[in-house]
This record gives sequence, C-alpha cells and structure tokens, in this order.
Amino acid sequence: MISLTGALETSAAASNTFSAVNAAAVSSGFDTAGITLVPVVLTGGHDTDPQDHGRPIDLVAGALGVTSEVFREAFSKVRPVAPGEKPDEARARQNKAVLLSALGKYGVTSELLDAVSDRYRYEPRDGLIWPNKPAEILAVVKKGEILAFKVTDGGYGYSSAPIISVPDAGCGPVSIRLSFGKDFQSNGSISSVDFQQ
Repeated sequence: MISLTGALETSAAASNTFSAVNAAAVSSGFDTAGITLVPVVLTGGHDTDPQDHGRPIDLVAGALGVTSEVFREAFSKVRPVAPGEKPDEARARQNKAVLLSALGKYGVTSELLDAVSDRYRYEPRDGLIWPNKPAEILAVVKKGEILAFKVTDGGYGYSSAPIISVPDAGCGPVSIRLSFGKDFQSNGSISSVDFQQ
C-alpha cells in the first residue's frame, strides 16, 4: 500500500484533493481506479478533563498563550463560584487580580483575560458549550479500505479528540492531533488524522 498522506498535505483545498491523490498515485505507479473521497463523520470532541470541573482549560490556556499546567496552577488560587452562577463584583475583581498576578509574566493582559474568559464561559446546565465549528475531513477510500485522511477544514473549539467514523469503510484506531493557540478561529482545531502505529 502506498502512503498518500504527504501528497494529500500538499493539497490546498478539498476540491483539489482528488487531483492530488491521483497525481501522487500515478507518479508512483499506483492504480487509482476505485479511489473515492468520503466525508468523515465526527462525534463529540468537547469533553473536559475531570480535574477542571467542566472548564475547557486547554482552550483557555491556548488562547492565553500559556500551557494548561500553567493556567491550572494560576486558577488553583482563585475562588470560583458554583457552575451556572455568576460571581459578585468584589469576588470577580479578586479572582481576576489573582490570575493576572500569576499570568502577567507570560504576557497575559487584563484585556486578553477578559476576552478569553468571555469566549469560553458557558452554561452547561442549558446544554450549551463554548463557540465551536465542526472540522471537515475526507477519507481516501479504495475497496472499503481507508488509505489516508485529509483535513480540509480543522474547525475550532475542540477540547478533546472527537470520535470519527467513515460510512461503508472500516476504520481502525487513529491518532487525532489538536492544535491550540491565540487565534479563536483556529484554537482547538484538528491539525491531522493518522493511523495509530
């Protein structure tokens, strides 16, 4: 079996993916007959670590430009209110001061902390979550076997790896890589999907 991952990564958009697959396969003497591109079905991807009590710490930390461990350590010193409640003004100021004291040395400003906090604040009891956009992924399939995956749109807002499935094709264990960063439109995006070795 030829690996098409490298060739697929050079494709700039989903509309060019099939051409990229064919070009790579033909140049390697691979039979392209029967190759199809199948949209991957994604489920979930918004779990949080139990130690974070429902808070999407990886997303918050990524948007602030710090590691999850750094943010957890800083947050351990605040006095949060119960889920679904809002802190009074005095407690909100106190908690913010504690966070800025710990995170200021990493370049986190008051404005950035406000923006990130507003972005990822949500009411779990209402069945809502933070802003997110589903990723778009194609599976390269031949005779019911998946040869490779192509991420055409990584989406954003994933706090955990989603479960993937491919209609009419067997899909073994895969490794899904998430990327976190300061840009809200790519924070918590899927950067790659590969077969587990």
